[in-house]
Amino acid sequence: MKKFFTVLLIFMALGRTNAQTPLTIAPDFSVKTVEGAVIQLYPLLDAGKVVALDFFSVSCGPCQLYAPHFQGAFEAFGRNLGDVFFLGINYNGTNSDVIFFDSVFNLTFPSASGLDGGGNAAFHLFQLAAYPTVLVIRPDKVITNPYIWPPTTDNIIDAVLLAGGTLVGLENKNELSDLGVFPNPVSGQASIRFKLDTPQSVAVDLLDLSGRHIRQLLPQTSFAAGAHEINFSASGLPDGTFFVAFSTDEERYVRKLHVLKR
Repeated sequence: MKKFFTVLLIFMALGRTNAQTPLTIAPDFSVKTVEGAVIQLYPLLDAGKVVALDFFSVSCGPCQLYAPHFQGAFEAFGRNLGDVFFLGINYNGTNSDVIFFDSVFNLTFPSASGLDGGGNAAFHLFQLAAYPTVLVIRPDKVITNPYIWPPTTDNIIDAVLLAGGTLVGLENKNELSDLGVFPNPVSGQASIRFKLDTPQSVAVDLLDLSGRHIRQLLPQTSFAAGAHEINFSASGLPDGTFFVAFSTDEERYVRKLHVLKR
């Protein structure tokens, strides 16, 4: 009876090509989770939350495959206790279907079913043609990433960081600390400073506000434990705000960089 929950490893082309919402501003919606909690989008955004949505079907193979990845990102950002809110929105399933789906894949983030929780209406509001669709919304209602593919834990984390979310679920991992860009704002030369708890490889990239790669500031380089500093030039960059993305063996971190030419 529940055989359609078997994880499929064949990715449907439709799910990859037509799952992106054409919207740039998120529409408001209200759903009821399988636990009976009413969740409305705009009050979450007005409270300063970054919102990550996973539109899924219980019978979709890629949805099953990537659901644990959405769970991993949910845990990394503090299980909705920080400044990021994760929500699963089902299409065409009942509360019982979603509860069973959650139990099979050990999912604890809140989810609303399509038929009993209003998920179908939200799905249509975002004008989605397929699933899974994982997208991220900033507090100003802008959809910063309309379609994260593939929706792995790392890719979801990166998208949420770029939208302004704060990682809070990494207490037991080796972290890159004392991380910053100096001076900030920068007009010419700048320094990136960081401290490693253990020897690790570090790469640094410059991204624009939509997450597009602008410049590699540091190729993957091995560093010993301790404090380090690298220098770069802001020449050629227009005035504005950018993201500096740090990748280590353990995690990814993002810091804002403001360029202001004098």
